Amino acid sequence: MIDILQPSTFYLLPKYLFMPDIYREDDTIAALATPSGPGGIGIVRVSGPLSAQLFRSVFRPAKPIEVIQSHRLYYGWACDPQNDTVMDEVLAVLMKAPHSYTKEDVLEIQCHSGPAILRRVLETLIGQGARLADPGEFTKRAFLNGRIDLTQAEAVLDLSLSCGDTAGQLAVKQLQGCLSKGIKEIRDIIKESIATLEVAIDYPDEDVEIITETQLRELLITGAQDPLNAMIDAFDRGKIYKEGAEVLIVGRPNVGKSSLLNALACEDRAIVTSIPGTTRDTIEAVLNIKGILVRLIDTAGIRPDPDPIETIGIEKVRKKAKLAQAALWMLDLSEPICPEDFGALKTLDALTKRRKILIVFNKIDKVHSWKSVAGKQASKIFSRMQEMTGSFWVGTSAITGEGLENLSRLLINKLLDEAPAEPPDIVPNLRQKEALETACKAVNRAIDSISQGISPDLVSIDLRDAMNVLGEITGDSITDEVLDHIFSHFCLGK
Repeated sequence: MIDILQPSTFYLLPKYLFMPDIYREDDTIAALATPSGPGGIGIVRVSGPLSAQLFRSVFRPAKPIEVIQSHRLYYGWACDPQNDTVMDEVLAVLMKAPHSYTKEDVLEIQCHSGPAILRRVLETLIGQGARLADPGEFTKRAFLNGRIDLTQAEAVLDLSLSCGDTAGQLAVKQLQGCLSKGIKEIRDIIKESIATLEVAIDYPDEDVEIITETQLRELLITGAQDPLNAMIDAFDRGKIYKEGAEVLIVGRPNVGKSSLLNALACEDRAIVTSIPGTTRDTIEAVLNIKGILVRLIDTAGIRPDPDPIETIGIEKVRKKAKLAQAALWMLDLSEPICPEDFGALKTLDALTKRRKILIVFNKIDKVHSWKSVAGKQASKIFSRMQEMTGSFWVGTSAITGEGLENLSRLLINKLLDEAPAEPPDIVPNLRQKEALETACKAVNRAIDSISQGISPDLVSIDLRDAMNVLGEITGDSITDEVLDHIFSHFCLGK
């Protein structure tokens, strides 16, 4: 099945709230934890030492509370203590440290989702001593307080941004510590190797060899080099599962490109008319096809002597073809293949060479015995273009919907033909992949040095470099500048 994904609209706060004075990490912070717009609830989140005090000052329970019980929802009203006015009917919960997301005292107030209500409750909390949280500061505090490591913190961001089902599953695995565990196992091997080398450094004249040089090389190859290479390889193999794919719909005018986009998106995303050249710019629909995020892009019809606006649209197609993962080359099965069809295909040279083209014969509802006709058309294409030999083709009707499920299946097969049947358990992000590559190079140098009989202290330097770089992935060794960069990509309230 195909699910349509709608973009979220995030709540905008007054600009002055983003200009706090110099503050410390032990301040009490507050932010909205849910996006604005129609919904069941809007949640305001607070973390820090003033959380219990703010519970008492801003929340008025329906029944008196002598001792606030941790993790218990209380019913009552959010009130402005300065004028004792009721702002909203709410539920409030205080989660006492260390049993909370940040390992600090955390207060959450569940309000109605109206932007004006949420803004007023948040401003009241700030007026009572909290400050507006930085983007990602709740998760950053969870990391700094030792509740999660850096790979798990980044998984929180991946999980909150994931649109495809598989991307969400990969983020959950990382949140559970799959990548952290793999990194720890490699670091333990490197640590053991360093300890062996230090014995050789400290006691060069003593016969205290624990393992031979051959055994040490084998230990580093099987325990560090091989798993590092596997993780690096997983980045490319699993990228489509994590990030999704961009797919172009290309063809001459009036073959049904816009109609196909609308049919797959289950809504009128593109204007459809019988007038050639209706689509001048690219039009996109984001779909969830069999758990993978697919950004489907309808493009301008390609024909000889286009007008100036169409020319711009065609140039966009060429540029996007260099970056896209696949393309649907659409043909009108009710008409003979013509030079214009192959002219459209020329814009996809890069994808054709990579065999990332799926041939789509549209308007099968207008053709008797369409499978036979499509088969003959495909044979003509394969005989004319060697690069297309063996390409998949599918028949569709954007009007009746026939063939759309088969198209979805074949498209995913085309996208995954260089990927594993199932996504790897660990798929690092770009930052992590670059660190893994740096660590692997250091390990490779160490292995080569051992083979060449180079001094143990020089081998040890390379292994310590690898240890430090791997520590940057989990956060065991990382600068404040890198931390700030990572968490700046989070939204407020996360």
